[in-house]
Amino acid sequence: MKKEYRIITVISISIIIVLLFLSIYITVEETMPGNAIVVVTLEDKLYHSIHFDLICVEGKTAQTMTLSEARSKGFKPHDYDEELDYFRGNRRFLFHHLLSKLGMNVNSRWDENGITLW
Repeated sequence: MKKEYRIITVISISIIIVLLFLSIYITVEETMPGNAIVVVTLEDKLYHSIHFDLICVEGKTAQTMTLSEARSKGFKPHDYDEELDYFRGNRRFLFHHLLSKLGMNVNSRWDENGITLW
């Protein structure tokens, strides 16, 4: 019986180690949370990052709201902000992504309140 438990233990530990190494090679793109703050322009129904260029909102009526609220009202992302990757998050290892889902603090572009950190 003891030999069977040792074999099961060695196999289990080996599987965990292999999965850990695989999770380092698999990356996950962080998505923009629904509570992220965006700037919307009412005239063209587009939303912009809070780091927008003045040319994007010049002469337009701008408001701030959450991303989920903007999408539900039919706003679309501005092409210029998408080209500059303002709506993309960090690319992180699967291991870090799983830790973030467990509630651990992992490097993110947005904080828990939806504020862009960089």
